[in-house]
Amino acid sequence: MASSATLTGSTPAKSSSRIIVIGLLVVASIVAARFIWHYAMQYFLHFNAARFGYYWPHRFRLITHISGGMIALTCGTLQLWTGLRQRAMNFHRWTGRVYLVSAAVGITGAFLMAVYTTPRSFGVALMALASAWIVTTAIAWSAILRGRVEMHKEWMLRSYIVAFAFVTFRIIMDLLPSVNRRLGSNADDAATSVAWLSWVLPLAVYEVVLQVRKLSRKATA
Repeated sequence: MASSATLTGSTPAKSSSRIIVIGLLVVASIVAARFIWHYAMQYFLHFNAARFGYYWPHRFRLITHISGGMIALTCGTLQLWTGLRQRAMNFHRWTGRVYLVSAAVGITGAFLMAVYTTPRSFGVALMALASAWIVTTAIAWSAILRGRVEMHKEWMLRSYIVAFAFVTFRIIMDLLPSVNRRLGSNADDAATSVAWLSWVLPLAVYEVVLQVRKLSRKATA
């Protein structure tokens, strides 16, 4: 009887958790789609010096970075959709492979851009972001190759959080000017601060939530 009651009581909690995850994925998808269309696609639709501005001499490096990032954001959302993963495992595997390749392309572009980026502090921040993307994606890939499914899920989410940092960066820089102004004494300082915050802060929040959930499970076990 106690076992049955425990199982019955856990169902609403699981349902609520699933609803929250689905809601977050829907919001993330909408925001990512807006970013892709409003920012990334414009470089392809208007391939000229006026559109690229400072980046025109490095346009192919930027296009490499953007191309990989766009595909990774799209595949990443599909990877995190649990319902799709359960119903179409082959599709899940293939989107995972595409995510790996697109992440590699986006990371390569990010490193190439960082080398020529000024100020140097912003270039270093971009390199750190690209490095975090490498580490999180590589561990997620390594985990699934070893059959560590739960570990794979956790690190894939970390990888997606880092990939989503490019969207977060634009949100803060362009849509939250009051916040942006408080992050540096000038535009370059602010951009550098945002480049760090766009992935370090979301990762920190995720780690806290994840560890609290694990502690709660152990306490109720």
